[in-house]
Amino acid sequence: MKYPKDYKTEYAAKLIAWFRDAPLFLQETQEIYNKKTDHIETVINKVAAPCPSIVRFADSLKVSIDRVLVWRNLVPDFHSAYEQAMHFQEEWLMNAAGLGFYNSSMSIMALKANHGWSDKSDKQSLDDELKQVLVQFVKTKGENIEKNNSANTGDFCPSDDAKISN
Repeated sequence: MKYPKDYKTEYAAKLIAWFRDAPLFLQETQEIYNKKTDHIETVINKVAAPCPSIVRFADSLKVSIDRVLVWRNLVPDFHSAYEQAMHFQEEWLMNAAGLGFYNSSMSIMALKANHGWSDKSDKQSLDDELKQVLVQFVKTKGENIEKNNSANTGDFCPSDDAKISN
């Protein structure tokens, strides 16, 4: 198969590794003076690592994001690697937010925008479970019922005007 001139076969493996091996956090070392002990202490802090992205991957290869997208469209192995990388990014976002390194609202928004996540609304789940109910008005002792009372017999479902079978 003929690849674009600027594409190298190792890019597919590099793309997967870029996302699979992305750290969730970085360690920063600080020297802090402790007044009580009159010594300088070394403190190691964990800070959020940058989210692995196609933009950063393209930059690591010194190519444009557009070039990476062209490779995705023209090179089947790279397209497969891209799909796998997106799964690693999805997992990374969930873990980074779950561990508190990233704001959960921002992570959720990124997962919705880039990975097909959505909210299942209460209304949607109620609509999915909606059942037709037949309501009949019965005559109680001493009550007069109109001869043509079809509006109140349950013959039609008012929510969708569908005829209910008896």
